[in-house]
Amino acid sequence: MDTTRRAAGLGLVAYGIGTPLAFLNIGSPGGDFRNQVVTTYMSSGHWATAIALAYVGAFAALGLLVFANRMRHELGSAGDALWGLAVAGTATGVIGWFLVGGIAVAFAEGGLPLAGVPHPVVYLISEMSNLIAVCASAFFVGAVALVLAARATLPRWLRSASYVAGPCGLLAAFFFPIFVFWLWAIAFGMWAATSDARPHVAATAERLNAVQRSS
Repeated sequence: MDTTRRAAGLGLVAYGIGTPLAFLNIGSPGGDFRNQVVTTYMSSGHWATAIALAYVGAFAALGLLVFANRMRHELGSAGDALWGLAVAGTATGVIGWFLVGGIAVAFAEGGLPLAGVPHPVVYLISEMSNLIAVCASAFFVGAVALVLAARATLPRWLRSASYVAGPCGLLAAFFFPIFVFWLWAIAFGMWAATSDARPHVAATAERLNAVQRSS
């Protein structure tokens, strides 16, 4: 499948917007334990919202495949590494979001017998699911940012931003760095969607030819 550069950029933008949109609004328990947060997430009035937003997060993760399917062709030998990292980021994101949404599904389908599940247990499952959906995915995409910074033909400002965003993605489990990472994903995606691919492809080919001549 031949993906256009515009589609690739929009794929990363979808990930950069859809992931925080789902994470910040789904209300899944995490961080400091608060009994009211768990009660709300388990309540029947929140099931539909939780399931819908889990799907938003899962679909947003698929945008990574669209992005990497194009960008790997601009990185020469590093393209395979970028593709593998993006696949891993997508897989962890989709699995994680289904785990997050699966809590709501379980309470919706399980009915009254699940009403007695201790809140700390719900919190534990939700916290681990959040880490898989958001932070594990960001870990792999943070590595993608470092590969792009090292091997892609980028404007100086975007290369510097990618070197900063990479560690922020790797350290997303510490929460605050992830906001910088998400901003990078949106900015890089918009740049990729609006820039001309021809100079970047030509520059990559020129670098590969130079390496072959020197070897």
